[in-house]
Amino acid sequence: MQPPRPSLRYKFNIIIWLAMAGYLSWFCSTPGAAQALSVGQPAPFFSVESGTEDRLTLDMVKGKVIVLFYETKDMVKKNEELKDRLTEFYHEQHEAIQSKVVRLVVINCTSANWPTVKIWKNKLYQSSLKQNLTIYGDWNGKMFADYQMQDNDSNFMIIDKASIIRFSKTGKVETELIPQIKDLLWQLVQK
Repeated sequence: MQPPRPSLRYKFNIIIWLAMAGYLSWFCSTPGAAQALSVGQPAPFFSVESGTEDRLTLDMVKGKVIVLFYETKDMVKKNEELKDRLTEFYHEQHEAIQSKVVRLVVINCTSANWPTVKIWKNKLYQSSLKQNLTIYGDWNGKMFADYQMQDNDSNFMIIDKASIIRFSKTGKVETELIPQIKDLLWQLVQK
C-alpha cells in the first residue's frame, strides 16, 4: 500500500513557506539589513574602556560634540581619508573650539576572550600612542547593540551637545560629503 499523495494545495503551501523562510534568511544576513540609529534620535548611554582600563561614558562627555568612529579591527582603514581630514580640521581650530569636541574611536572587542584580553588591551594602548588619541574598546557589545552598529564595517556618527545624533553613516563616507560634515561640526560647536 502506497502512502497518500500530498494535495496540490499542500505542495503550494510548502513552496510558499520555503520561499518566505529563504527570503527572511537572506534579508537578515544581508549587509545593511539593520541600520544604525537615525538622525534626530537620542544617543543611548555607552560605557567603553581603553587599553589602560580608563572608562568613558556618555555622561562624561555630555555638553560636547562627539565625533564617533565605531569599527572592527579589520575596518579601521576604511574611512582613513575622513579621519585624516577631520583630524586636520580639528588641529586647525583654536583650543577653545577643540575643547568642545570629543574624538571617540571605539573598536568592537567582543571577540576577545580571557586568554586574549591582555593582547587586545595592549594593541589598543599601542594604537592609542600611535594615533595620539585614546582608542576605546566595546568589550561587552552593549554599545554595538544599543547603537545598532554594523559588524565588520566602519560606523561613523556625529552626536551634538544635547546627545542627539546629527549624522550617521555605515560604510565608506564619500569624499564629497566631507565638506558637509565639517560644516555640520562647525555649526554644532558654535551652538
